Amino acid sequence: MGRRDGVRSGTARGCLFNGCLAVLVLLFVCIIGLWIRVATADDRAEGEARADMRSGAETRQEKLVGAAADGVLDDSEIARVFPQGKPAQGLVRIERHGPDVIVTAELLGVGPGVLLTSETYMTGCFTFTVTPDGRGHRRSEVTIRELAVENEPQSACTTAGVPSPSVFPSH
Repeated sequence: MGRRDGVRSGTARGCLFNGCLAVLVLLFVCIIGLWIRVATADDRAEGEARADMRSGAETRQEKLVGAAADGVLDDSEIARVFPQGKPAQGLVRIERHGPDVIVTAELLGVGPGVLLTSETYMTGCFTFTVTPDGRGHRRSEVTIRELAVENEPQSACTTAGVPSPSVFPSH
């Protein structure tokens, strides 16, 4: 049997080799973890922006309930609930069908930035169907329906087929 020229365990060269190998493996694992984190950052930011947008829709639902509590919901009350914002359009359309009022609005959600961007924006088109309290016997009701799908461009109300009128109808 001959002498082996490899690195022997327990020697200084062996410990140095094993330590360098451990550091390289740890560095490789860290690089893979960072790569996965960066690769999924867009999805996390969009998810937080979508959650912010839906939270904004629920807040506006509560404001519409309060505005319709007196049994009348006029256009100025609706316009205060849906101010125009950038890049979202805000209030898009108001329709009246008997006592019900259908409000269509494009809302904005803001999430954290990804890599070099400071914030992530997402817009969605929602309809709010308001049934005002007519006789004081029941509370006003507001139902929300999202018209846009998750991966649409920023003009969500336009792609959902909702025209942008120049004049809003009055009640």
